[in-house]
Amino acid sequence: MTPPKGLVLAPYQMEKHSPDGWEYDLSIPYQTDEELDAIIYDDILGEANRIADNRNCFIEADVSAVDDPDRQW
Repeated sequence: MTPPKGLVLAPYQMEKHSPDGWEYDLSIPYQTDEELDAIIYDDILGEANRIADNRNCFIEADVSAVDDPDRQW
């Protein structure tokens, strides 16, 4: 069974930069930097990787903060 498109990113009010692009803005509510790290690494990237792995694929991802582009995961 194929998960619905946007399954991983949808909970974070994803907004696509352009209709045919691969860049998204996400709104991720968090209290601490540790919580944000866990959301990005475990909930978003981890789940995307699990879905890709189940399909014998892989993901490529770059994550950076909109308000601080030097902050990357």
